[in-house]
Amino acid sequence: MRRHRLLSPALAAALLMLTCTACGQDRVTGTYEGPLAVEGRQGAAHKVVECDGSAEGGNGYPDEHDDGALSDDAEEALRTAFDERQLDGVRDGYRVVREDGPRTLFTFTADGRVRQAVIARDGEAFGEKGWYVESWARCDYAELPEEVAEAAGVQVWSDATGRVSTRRITSYAGAEHCAWEHMTFLKVGKAEYVREPDASLADFFAGPYASSVALAPDARDTGFRRGSDHLWLSADGAWAYVGSGERVERWPRVVERLGCI
Repeated sequence: MRRHRLLSPALAAALLMLTCTACGQDRVTGTYEGPLAVEGRQGAAHKVVECDGSAEGGNGYPDEHDDGALSDDAEEALRTAFDERQLDGVRDGYRVVREDGPRTLFTFTADGRVRQAVIARDGEAFGEKGWYVESWARCDYAELPEEVAEAAGVQVWSDATGRVSTRRITSYAGAEHCAWEHMTFLKVGKAEYVREPDASLADFFAGPYASSVALAPDARDTGFRRGSDHLWLSADGAWAYVGSGERVERWPRVVERLGCI
């Protein structure tokens, strides 16, 4: 039985949601011996993950989970947290690796390293007792299996060394509730470019999108690629050129803050 409350700001840190089928996996132990509860914004789950870069996530320690849905056990709490968009990342494949008093640690491993960790707690909120996700952490989508990123709508790019952190470059489809799903957003550092933007949004961009143009002589090869597409940027940063042949697409840079409700 679930007792529903509003989402906790301390835990609502993610953009996209995926349901989790972590339950029923074989239990393993000994992978993490540190504390399952620590103070601070990041929380104990950040101590569990083994990322090449920094981890995303949040913490509700010690008693900040005064809202959200409470569950009857740790595994249900994990599913509920995904259902209520309190965290994002891996869809399935978690294991219960440790149970310590009122807390249970779930981990997802890829390439022999823990890439996502979730700690569920049996606690109290609004005078009611139940399980909830207390802290969680995940590595960059570039460090997760490709199918995880695809399911989350995150497009990972690569360079000569392999997959590149989404903090450096990423792309994704526009939001459906804005009717922007036909638009592709590309973030390169602090710059943002858009493929096939709506004509009604012209004032937000450096210029018009073009589906086929010659690569500008001053275009700089970024070394980034996704599938057969390569990425160049104009010298002034106003344009992103995407393609693989003599003719490429020209994506304009966002010059005014763009968003919808």
